[in-house]
Amino acid sequence: MPETNTTRAVRRKYRCSFCAKAQTEVKTLVAGPGVFICDECVQLCRPITEKKGKPTTQEVPSLLPDNAPTEALLKTLAGYNGAFERIGAGMQDIADILREREVSWATIGEALAVSRQAAWKRFGAPA
Repeated sequence: MPETNTTRAVRRKYRCSFCAKAQTEVKTLVAGPGVFICDECVQLCRPITEKKGKPTTQEVPSLLPDNAPTEALLKTLAGYNGAFERIGAGMQDIADILREREVSWATIGEALAVSRQAAWKRFGAPA
């Protein structure tokens, strides 16, 4: 009987960097450099990006945190909660993929501006 390859690719779960919904919870998840955005968050941004002309001096300050309503700031703060963990998990996924592709720790460390030992300690050393 022929041998079958029983190793399967690891199924990674990616999340929107803005609302934290998983790729399985949204229709589309677009990847950027270190971030993801879902189709739902893109739709929320459309009214802002589709405005014609330059924003007035009254519109620009209203988008900044100093002038945002308290409820909007609280919602934004809640959205930031857990961001470091999500970013760390995303970086770990990328490091794992690079190692699966046999990219050296020295090259990974160089991309992060750290030594190969520091990269290995952060992403490769057993916990």
